[in-house]
Amino acid sequence: MHHLRRVLVGLSGVLSYLAVPVVLHAQAAGGVELFGALDNSDPVTRTLGGLSLSLGTPYVGIRGSGAIGQSTLTPQFGGTTTGPSDVVWSANADLLLGPMNAGLGEGFMPYTFIGLGLESAAQPTTFTDAIRTWGYGGGIQLGLGSLVSVNGEARFKRLAAPASYADSQFVRGVEYRVGIGFHFGGGRSRSSVYSRRTVDRPPSASRPTRAPSRTRTNWPVVSTTSASGAARRVVPTAEQYIGVPYVYGGTSPRSGFDCSGFVQYVYGQNGVDLPRTSRQMAGTGVAVSTRALAVGDLLLFQQGGQISHVAIYAGAGRFIHSSSSGHGVRYDDFSTRRGSWFADHLVAARRVAGDGRIFGNTFGNALAGGSVIAFDHLDPPDSAPPPSK
Repeated sequence: MHHLRRVLVGLSGVLSYLAVPVVLHAQAAGGVELFGALDNSDPVTRTLGGLSLSLGTPYVGIRGSGAIGQSTLTPQFGGTTTGPSDVVWSANADLLLGPMNAGLGEGFMPYTFIGLGLESAAQPTTFTDAIRTWGYGGGIQLGLGSLVSVNGEARFKRLAAPASYADSQFVRGVEYRVGIGFHFGGGRSRSSVYSRRTVDRPPSASRPTRAPSRTRTNWPVVSTTSASGAARRVVPTAEQYIGVPYVYGGTSPRSGFDCSGFVQYVYGQNGVDLPRTSRQMAGTGVAVSTRALAVGDLLLFQQGGQISHVAIYAGAGRFIHSSSSGHGVRYDDFSTRRGSWFADHLVAARRVAGDGRIFGNTFGNALAGGSVIAFDHLDPPDSAPPPSK
């Protein structure tokens, strides 16, 4: 019991230490998951059901989980019956890395984790027999919208401090877990990692009027001196890929596009080399006011306190992008209910092509003159409302 109390106190301390910087860094997001787990390592099979709670930013978080179930012993020498079932339990505290929390929209999202745990012996003499473990693993979250997900993961467990009789009954192997999650918070913070002194957010009163609905557009839509040359060619190029499905991490019309993969591909077709993610694109070209947009400008949106989505401005309040909530490449309009979500999350605009030339060097590298931002992670799906039917 003395060792059990020490481990429990240690786990609670780790959770508290991790929770403070995570919650302070950005608006909290998280979720509750109901799960079932299977740990099968002959001659012992453990089946458990439990509950987990995660909290953090969309990319770094902590998770605590607990489960209770039964352990069954199978005879090792050709027997066909199982031994008596014992009530068993487990508890884990994990550090999560990956797009695991709320407000990330639809689609498959991989994640990984590492953590500490306690679990009962396979055949405990008392309910409080505890084995100290550590583990690591990964999983896939299938987002079914901004509130619900289906998750599957595998955990590789190791003994943390073998020292007791209970540890001799540690079930080695892989624990498989499946569950359904319910998410909350996140994706609505309006603070930006970029200074508002250089970025003007368009107020709702000054949003452009909606352009007439059409499937094809004659370009240029807007006749301005700053929307010529390469910038004008970008939008009709982008329009060729309307209907290509959204795929997390996608970079081509054959495999599908995510938001930045689409923008990078379209600009690449016009001789402009953009970096891979929306956050990196925020360091390219030159900053422009969101009240003075020109055709071809990059529109940058944030979720969870950082830039995570990019689109191409098409004029007259419209923009073209690959959107998870829109199921692929499509036009959206700032004046619609769906477009107002993007207007509320618009934090910056960059101009990487204009006046018939490319900002940068003679090789079309749009990073010249901008700040180089290292790759850290792919852009997550957006959490905008679905298109109206």
